[in-house]
Amino acid sequence: MRHRRAPFVAYLVLAMSPLGVGGQENARAMAMRSVSPGDSVRLDALRLGRVEGRFVTSNAAILTLASGASPLAIPLDDVEHLWVRGRATRKGALIGSLSGLVVGVVGGVLISSVACEPVDGGDCTAAELAAVTGLLGAAAGSAIGFGVGFAIPEWRLQFP
Repeated sequence: MRHRRAPFVAYLVLAMSPLGVGGQENARAMAMRSVSPGDSVRLDALRLGRVEGRFVTSNAAILTLASGASPLAIPLDDVEHLWVRGRATRKGALIGSLSGLVVGVVGGVLISSVACEPVDGGDCTAAELAAVTGLLGAAAGSAIGFGVGFAIPEWRLQFP
């Protein structure tokens, strides 16, 4: 019975040790390095609640946002959640490419009976045509999805 609790107790001690706190601080500092000046930022702070503004700068102790008339200095230790505003281009391109692939494959199969008849000694199979039209559909769908995703803003969680 004692051996079953040993990993749990070891994990609990590690989580409560200063090493666990250092890991949290490193994650917070890494999140701050991924934010560029001028980025739109939303954060949850202990004493301020939810705050939005433009990222100005940060150091080891303070994050500065341009919010309202004057810059707002927030202690990094108070930051519970941090989001950065971006565009949904990756999601749009993925959805568009998958949709275009499906449409292209189905379209290739449907037109294969007409398009794959031997003409002047050449022919193709339904699978070959479906593969080609599927790839073309995926490429076109990806480009369209990228454009649509660029028009859609989204918040990306940076911390925790």
